[in-house]
Amino acid sequence: MMLLVRLSLRNLFRQKRRNVLLGSAMALGIMILIVANSFSHGISDIIFNKIMPYVAGHVAVRFNEKGGVMAEIFRDKARALAAVANEPLIERTDESVGFFMRAIGNGKADNIILVGADTTRGVSKKELKELEESFKMVDGTWKDLETTAVENAAILSTDKARYLNVKKGDVLRIRFRNMFGQDQAARLNVVGIVKNSNIFMQSVVFVEQRRAKDLLGYRSYETASLNLRIKNPQKNSRIIADRIHSRLKPGLAYIQGTVSNKNKEQTVVVFGYKSDDDSKEKFSKKLKITDGTLENALKKNGVVLCRPLARALGAAAGDEISLRYDRKFEPEPARFACKVSAVCEPTEGLGENVVVMNDDKFYNVYYESLPKNDDATPPAYLPKEGDAWYALLSPEWILLKRTANTDEYTKKYKEMGKKKRKSTLIDVSTMYETASDILKLEGVLNLITLSAVLVLFFIILLGVVNTLRMTIRERTREIGTIRAIGMQKNDVRNMFVLETFFLTVFSAAAGVVGGFAVMGLLKQMTFNMSDNPFGMLLVDSHLHFVPTVLGVLGNVLLIVLVAVLTAYFPARRAANLSPANALRHYE
Repeated sequence: MMLLVRLSLRNLFRQKRRNVLLGSAMALGIMILIVANSFSHGISDIIFNKIMPYVAGHVAVRFNEKGGVMAEIFRDKARALAAVANEPLIERTDESVGFFMRAIGNGKADNIILVGADTTRGVSKKELKELEESFKMVDGTWKDLETTAVENAAILSTDKARYLNVKKGDVLRIRFRNMFGQDQAARLNVVGIVKNSNIFMQSVVFVEQRRAKDLLGYRSYETASLNLRIKNPQKNSRIIADRIHSRLKPGLAYIQGTVSNKNKEQTVVVFGYKSDDDSKEKFSKKLKITDGTLENALKKNGVVLCRPLARALGAAAGDEISLRYDRKFEPEPARFACKVSAVCEPTEGLGENVVVMNDDKFYNVYYESLPKNDDATPPAYLPKEGDAWYALLSPEWILLKRTANTDEYTKKYKEMGKKKRKSTLIDVSTMYETASDILKLEGVLNLITLSAVLVLFFIILLGVVNTLRMTIRERTREIGTIRAIGMQKNDVRNMFVLETFFLTVFSAAAGVVGGFAVMGLLKQMTFNMSDNPFGMLLVDSHLHFVPTVLGVLGNVLLIVLVAVLTAYFPARRAANLSPANALRHYE
């Protein structure tokens, strides 16, 4: 075998000019393929490792109260954090605080996105490097957000500062609607200017997270959506998301309290009933109205009492009753009044001291002041999962199904927008599901590149075939000689195949070196893309390439394999030449 290798290498270097030209063409093709693949991997790396983790986390737990896309709030922060606790694979949990606002600068006004930045938490060297690559401070520091010397310290991008005609030390006036739909106005003091080449982040204005939550109306025990950073996210994100999803299964929403009417009081449990058409139909079939009307009972402000409770309170349809209950997070009890819409007969599966109201009205009360229910000893008449009543009563929240890709995720949110939800919606997703189209984009780019390069290599391989044919024709007498002195057919064939193999390997090596050299040169070029969407594909105003060992080796092996297979047939033809005929050959 070593003899064949030496002969192949000798013959390869004998025809230098021809092989150099052919090898240069191969090297050029491999160089283009490696650069293109590294660039497409770089796009994915920017999206998944430099943008998505900060915008939405590797795993996102989203809360949308009453189906409102902008109302990202969950009323029990401790409970939300408990769902993501005790997971060693979670490196960091952040609240996603952000809201659209109108900002007025010096003679100019524009829309901004107010984002809360948690500067009190430690940042690793890796995170700090990534932050500095994406956001370069031009004036001020990130720590300036913590200053108490000014009201609502803020950092904004160079482009936004230029448009609003403000600089460090100036004041921005903002108008917005807070988390609860209330019109608000406030002032932001500019303490820093940051340069960002990503066009999608240029409208962002950063404020310290606690101040941002205060502006938007969050209370200390409430949380925005959660963004989680995961160790080895490509492997672990879906596993963590599935675990969190299973922990967020809702129970029934109810309020334990006291109802009073005409100086009479009764301890009760208040439920909401689902007001979608299917549930309302089933609910109406279970009610036997004795006072008032079914129509009134099914309205948005519908309140239904069981007859024993109504008798004990001396209440009838049309009377106003008062509910008082202990709040979970506030010392003072909550109180609200409502009008009885109807009185019904007691039904199997639901206790007598029960008030049932339309979920539209119920959730308004429930979410405004979460009840301090005695979960350790729930009421004996609390329906159990599987009971007929359980499916008709309002849950604590609606947990959306997990999705596998962007198409399913988009479809899910479109359906959510069509239905008027009264409860909080909770969705658990990973960035590989919400941004799976980015992976498809990378695959498409790789496929286009590979197709283009394969066309190039097809042309090159035609050159390989023609070169081998010419070589065989020129070396026919040599083939006859070595066959005459005892070399076997297989050895002759393998010798020519090895020549092509070594030519392709040397060319591939040169192509790999050339590819890395070209990437190194392109990385040195600076692009000013602050007003161009292409800027999001840059890191620190430079092109971003991410070559992978698997990608480089895969491309090289593919080309070597194709070249060897192409060379096999002319080499077999050369091996089948008769020694006598080969020796008589003359040119």
